Amino acid sequence: MDVLRTVILLLHPITAVAILAWMWWQYGWKRKSRELKGETRREALERHEKVGERILQAAILTVFIAFFARWYTGLGLIPDSLHGFTGPIGIILLWITARWGRISRKDKIAKRKHGRAADLLIALMIFHSFLGFLNIFNVL
Repeated sequence: MDVLRTVILLLHPITAVAILAWMWWQYGWKRKSRELKGETRREALERHEKVGERILQAAILTVFIAFFARWYTGLGLIPDSLHGFTGPIGIILLWITARWGRISRKDKIAKRKHGRAADLLIALMIFHSFLGFLNIFNVL
């Protein structure tokens, strides 16, 4: 039973690391978008938008995995660490960033907000990951 408990608890960090890498790759769009022109840029922009939505869905699933792992292991659903509280906040920020990205084709202000929110999200992602790394020693 201890092995199963450990595997369930490690599902969240494993999926989170994959999403972090995916988000970092997505963040590279800021640089790539300046180099692309015409039809190539339009196709890349559509791919960027689709990937952004998939990242949001995967991040929501990862937070649900964390809540499930806490419930399954009897730790309760209410987070007891700063890492636990910042997860749902990060999902809200990611959702807002994705929405601004979706309307940024028509609205230059939304485009600027989307870019700045992405900058903030990357910084918070690093902070949240560090807290998660420290918290994993507490949980296991």
